[in-house]
Order: sequence, then C-alpha cells, then structure tokens
Amino acid sequence: MAETFYRPPMPAARPTRRLATGIRTAALAVGLAIGAGVVLAGLLLVLRFHPRFTVTRVVLEGVPEIRRVEAEAATDRCIGQPLLFVDLDGPVTVLSSCAWVEKALARRVVPGTIHITVTARPPIALARKEGELWAVDAAGTLLGPHAGKGLAAADDYVVIDSDAGGPKALARGAALVARIREDDPALFARLSEVSVGADEFAVVDRESHTRLLFGPDALSPGRVSALWRVYLTLRPDLDRHALLRNEADLRFNDQIILKAPASDAVRGKT
Repeated sequence: MAETFYRPPMPAARPTRRLATGIRTAALAVGLAIGAGVVLAGLLLVLRFHPRFTVTRVVLEGVPEIRRVEAEAATDRCIGQPLLFVDLDGPVTVLSSCAWVEKALARRVVPGTIHITVTARPPIALARKEGELWAVDAAGTLLGPHAGKGLAAADDYVVIDSDAGGPKALARGAALVARIREDDPALFARLSEVSVGADEFAVVDRESHTRLLFGPDALSPGRVSALWRVYLTLRPDLDRHALLRNEADLRFNDQIILKAPASDAVRGKT
C-alpha cells in the first residue's frame, strides 16, 4: 500500500534582494554618468579657458609676400581665442573670396597654433609697374615683384603692357593671355608681349617678330587663334610677293592690313 506524505507549501521568494541589487546598479550607473559628465565639463572648461590652449600663433603658408598684410588682417582675429572653439570658417571664407586665392584651408595644431594653407592663383604673365616687372594671375591681380626668369621654359612669361589703362586694362590683357593659352597652346608658346589699347589688343609673335593687332572681340573663344593661324598660313605667299611687314592688322574678318616699315611709308599700306 502506497504511503502518503504531507509536504507543506514553500513560501514565495521575496524580490527584496534583487530589487536592492538593481537599485544599487542603477545608482552606480547614474553616478558614473554624472562623474563622467563632471570630468568632461571640467575638461571642456580647461580647453576653453586655460591659457595653454589659447591661440597664440597663426601660420600662413602659400601667401605671396605682397598679400601677407591682407591675409594677416583676415586671420589675426583668431589670436587669443580658444583653440578648439575658434571659428575657422570665417577666415577661410574671407581668404577664399580674394581674387588672388584659388583655395584656402585651415587646421588646428595643439596647443595654440592655427595653420592656414593658401593656394594662390598661379602667375600667367608679367606686367610693368613703376619700372618693375610684377607677376599677375589670369584675373590681372598683381601677385608681387618678379624675382627674375628661371631656367625652365615655363618661367619665360608673357609681358603685358597696360600702363595707360590701369587695372581694368591689365585685367583685359591677362584675360587675353589666358584665352590664347586655353585656345591654342602652340600659339601661346609664340606669344611674347601683349599691349592693351582702348579698343584693341596688340600681340607680338616671338618667332616671326611680327606685331599683330586684334579688335575688342579678341577675348571671344577662338577669335585670336583663328585669325593668327590665317596670318601664319598666308606668310609664305606674303614673303614671295615681298609683302612681309613687321605689323599686321587682323581686326577685320575679310582682310589683313600690313603696315609698311618707315622706309616704305611713302608707299602707304598694302
């Protein structure tokens, strides 16, 4: 006969211990978060107000000497500012808006330096200014005195003569040089000088020693190169007929006017 045993019911486990453990864990997490926040806030305060992390120097790289004062005026406002909180977009925007700047970048160097790198627009020609030759870019911006021709062929710059017309004439001359370089590199290699008049341009072909005149439409794409090429094509025929002259007027679509040398002036133009 099977025996029957009586087992009294077990009381349910109270959650007190687990609840206490959870509270302690949450409190510890909250304490750690507050502690981390305090540490972070203290670190930010140190970085913002400690003299060691204040901007004390701005390094400018790639700025032409003649533009250094202008660049310093745009960047000196950073001096004395907290390094990690200083606005770098401001000076970069100001520099990027300058006609002589192609690109500007800025970076922080701990503990207190801002390094700004400027890529200046490359010189395209030389211009006469107060008896000196100054390098100019494609916009006609003066970049600084030219130190002298280098040994490379690329350093043999075109000379722009625009003294009478001022900055606007210089900009037009530089634009013409840039146009010829873009349209026909081979003709650009023959170009030695550009003179800018009120409504005309004159260029010197260094190989033929000829001065070529162009009208105000010379800045139109392909205009100068097309007329110049026509003249070079006709040169052998002009030579055979003894019509070669040291100046050719190419301002017209359907004719070339040759200026006679002084000794032939009595015969007029051909």
